[in-house]
Amino acid sequence: MKTVVVGCGNLLAGDDGVGIHVVRELAPHLEEVEGVDVVEVAAGGMGLLDVLVGYHRAVLVDATDGAGSRPGEVRMIREEEIKTGGFRTWSLHGFGPAEALALGRKVIPGLLPGEVVIIGIEASRKDGLGRGLSPEVAAAVPRAAGLVLKVLGVVR
Repeated sequence: MKTVVVGCGNLLAGDDGVGIHVVRELAPHLEEVEGVDVVEVAAGGMGLLDVLVGYHRAVLVDATDGAGSRPGEVRMIREEEIKTGGFRTWSLHGFGPAEALALGRKVIPGLLPGEVVIIGIEASRKDGLGRGLSPEVAAAVPRAAGLVLKVLGVVR
């Protein structure tokens, strides 16, 4: 089964860059894992769909903006939750992975992975400015990386 792990975000936009930080931490652990590719996507939105085509499974890592969640909280979000509005990713452009997946399923049925999981890390700084992560979000990077490894079955 071909799997892609996608770090979403912008390193120049504070906590929005957390997905990139997580996949950079993961990359050395996944180099020898057959059938798993690691990709960084700064574009988000519709640009994400091009990356997903041709894979059976996708694990997306992105900043989230869940009302009431504490900064740095890491959670796994299945696609069913995306469809029911149980969460939203945080995007500077208002069009993140959740919206792209929903539209992609309608526009190009059958081309996107059958299984999509999002590892969401609750953002602290949501003003979209500044380099680096807030302390709470930076502390969540290893936890998020560990959760991705569990989802992939690399560790238990």
